[in-house]
Amino acid sequence: DAEAVGLVSPRKSGDGHYDRFRHRLMFPVHDDKGRFVAFSGRLLPTPPGEREPEEPGAKYINSTETPLYKKGEILFGLWNGRVALRRTGVAILCEGNFDLVMLHQSGFENAVAPMGTALTLHQAKVLRRFVERVVLLFDGDNAGKKAVRAAQPILRDAGLSARVVSLPPGDDPDSYLRQRGKDALAALID
Repeated sequence: DAEAVGLVSPRKSGDGHYDRFRHRLMFPVHDDKGRFVAFSGRLLPTPPGEREPEEPGAKYINSTETPLYKKGEILFGLWNGRVALRRTGVAILCEGNFDLVMLHQSGFENAVAPMGTALTLHQAKVLRRFVERVVLLFDGDNAGKKAVRAAQPILRDAGLSARVVSLPPGDDPDSYLRQRGKDALAALID
C-alpha cells in the first residue's frame, strides 16, 4: 500500500524499499474539496557532521500520481485559501510550498501554487471557479520568468485576467517577505 501511494520505492539493487521522502519537510496536499490526496516534501539541509550526498535530490518531490492525485489538477493551498479567494476575487499564484506558507502566514491567504511551476489549463479552470483575476508572483530568476510567460496564455484560455509582480533577481516571495515585510509586498502587488 505504501508503494502504491508513492511513500516508498523499490530499491534499484537488492530487496526491500526506501523512503522516497527521507530527510524532507513534509507538506500535506489537499484537493479542492479538502480531501488529503498526497504529500509534497522539501529537501532539508544536510545535518552538521554528516557527509553531503553525492547526488543531492530534487528540491521538492511530490507523491506519485494515483487515482486520487494528479499533479496537473491540484493547486496547493486552494482548500485553505478558498474563502479568501472568493472574498477578494483575486488569486496570487506563486511557485513553491514555502512561498505559499509564508504568504498565507503574512495575511495573503488568497495565494495558491501549482504542484511545480508548470501551470496546466485544468488548474487554471479550477481557479476560475473561485476568482476572475490572478497575480503571478513567481521567483525573480530566469525559471520564474519562463514560468510567467508559459502561464499567461493558459490563464487567458481559462478566462482569467493576469498581472505580473516582478521580484528582484534572486528573490522569491518567501525571501522578499522575510527581508522587506508584508507591507512592501502588498505595495508591489497593488
